[in-house]
Amino acid sequence: MKNFFIILLVPILLMGCSKNVSYEPQEINPEIDVCEVCNMSITEVHFATQLISKDGEVYKFDDVGCMIEFVEKNESIEKNQIAKQYVRDFNSGDWVELKDAYHVYDPDIWTPMANGIVSFSTKESAKSFIKEQGKGEIYDFEKLKTHTWSWSK
Repeated sequence: MKNFFIILLVPILLMGCSKNVSYEPQEINPEIDVCEVCNMSITEVHFATQLISKDGEVYKFDDVGCMIEFVEKNESIEKNQIAKQYVRDFNSGDWVELKDAYHVYDPDIWTPMANGIVSFSTKESAKSFIKEQGKGEIYDFEKLKTHTWSWSK
């Protein structure tokens, strides 16, 4: 009988010790949130991005370029420890996973760190933006990975 209770108790104790990790993006507070790379206040929230590690730590950035730089150049996190990366849809402000987003690049598009990339949840939205602005090129996730960033030149 004693063994029966021990067998029941161990899984319950282990469940209580496990960390409940969320990979959902956090809201940006322009009054206190700063970019992990450049330390600028994240005041232009529709350009904000986030990286969430597998242990649930959230890193916030003021521009998609800063997030990519953090992953490529920073030794704080290994690529295999990244759970999710988020960008904001330029039109709606909704969070979109980086791998699912479409991006428009043109060096003359204003962004907080002058990377010239804005993100969208759909390809149609990206195309509309290009039509309205009269400039830009659509990047999907694979194309974004091959982009030459100003800090990598």
